[in-house]
Amino acid sequence: MPTRHAPSPRAHGLEGSPETIDPAGRGFTIGQAATFAGVTVAMVQLYHQDGLVDEPHPDGVGCRRYRSAETLRLVQVRTLLGAGVPPTEVRPLLDYLDHVAHLLNASGSSGH
Repeated sequence: MPTRHAPSPRAHGLEGSPETIDPAGRGFTIGQAATFAGVTVAMVQLYHQDGLVDEPHPDGVGCRRYRSAETLRLVQVRTLLGAGVPPTEVRPLLDYLDHVAHLLNASGSSGH
């Protein structure tokens, strides 16, 4: 899968973390999330088609909003693909890392 980079988030006035960009917490449009992640809308749609990123569920008015976690996942996918990780290995790798993080959080909360 070719990687294609969009202009940096700073070029579009999207400096800072997702929380500081979207203080109301409504989430981002696909265009805003793509820009923040440094990819194009077409690449985000391709990530969805290839199963690399889950598509957000529509909200009450039918808009698909990308929350911080989904936007971070876009950045992770772009980074791994840019580093040469084969597309077929990206999702399993990210799922494994999520699992490890969950285990670490669970062990940390058990008081050990």
